[in-house]
Amino acid sequence: MRLVSAAAIVATLIATSAQAAPGDAAAGLQALRELNLVVFGTLSTNGQEVEGRSFVGSLAAANFTNFGIGSTTQSSASSAFDVLSVVGDATGSFRLKAGYANGSNANPLGDTARIGGNVGYIDFNDANGQVGKLVAGGNLTTQFNVNNHSVTYGGTAAGGINGAVKDASLAPGGANDVAAGLVVKMSALSNNLTALSTQLAGLTSLGTITSTNSALNYSGATNGYAVFTMTEAAFTDQNANFDNLFKGVPSGVTTIINVLGTNLVERGNINDKSLNQTVIWNFSQAENLSLKGFHGTVLAPLAALVNSSAIEGSIVAKSMQLNGEVHLGTYAGTSTFVTTNSVPEPASWAMLLFGFGTIGGVLRKRRALALA
Repeated sequence: MRLVSAAAIVATLIATSAQAAPGDAAAGLQALRELNLVVFGTLSTNGQEVEGRSFVGSLAAANFTNFGIGSTTQSSASSAFDVLSVVGDATGSFRLKAGYANGSNANPLGDTARIGGNVGYIDFNDANGQVGKLVAGGNLTTQFNVNNHSVTYGGTAAGGINGAVKDASLAPGGANDVAAGLVVKMSALSNNLTALSTQLAGLTSLGTITSTNSALNYSGATNGYAVFTMTEAAFTDQNANFDNLFKGVPSGVTTIINVLGTNLVERGNINDKSLNQTVIWNFSQAENLSLKGFHGTVLAPLAALVNSSAIEGSIVAKSMQLNGEVHLGTYAGTSTFVTTNSVPEPASWAMLLFGFGTIGGVLRKRRALALA
């Protein structure tokens, strides 16, 4: 008999909910203000860092990827999200930068990593005695130092971990099921950010960008925003200079660029940091997206994203290979271009929550079969 893991159940529930719920584009835009990185599936890392708050499906980390090194003064909105949220397992080694704000102690983003599944090696790098917190629903699989920090978990702990506190209510099926709560939040993020991307792709364009040789024409911009379409050829041109597009952009105007194409590789250059928080690059069609250094919000809900240098701004992707840092700030432009969509039907949420209850049952059956 083939047994299903808790992580697989979580993934199935997210997918089922995404199909059932239409999403709210306005809520998706708000998420861009609060989160620096959203990855619906797996975030794979090798070192590097994410300055702001991250919410991912699963984490495969190496060489102590840093999370939460930034400051609330760099973000455009206060946030109820933790520094790091992982719906499933967080494997490998990663570091929670509790108390740090770009190397100083002012206005840290928070202190908590919340993991629904199992946890590999976590390191707490605290500033001035700030207490880092790990809340995990699964097992602590590798020995690490707790020191003066707070670690609670729902499953089992590897030998040699001193100071961690077991709380069975955090495990799948428990009263405080960590994974179940994160599934609800991830489902909403997936639905809302996908709805936002779809809505942006349907906005009336002021023109089509076939070359980056000249500045954009903002004369038709109204309500504080301007929308343009960019061809695949223009985006992938090895001689592209994206900075040229934004010369003369009116003050206070948000720029939305709907980039066409399913397999996109950035070969040109973009260096203008002044527009990081007021430009949205919407890759609504992209399935594969490769970026070098990039500036502005990257909205690519269907794409496997790879970066080779720092991205400055909010990022949304289906999956991501992090080969360069992710920097603040988050989106800070207008919201006049979005409308609020209908919310999920009560029956959809009821089915989703019913599914949460199956996690504990499946795991209990799995343990029983293993002992038989």
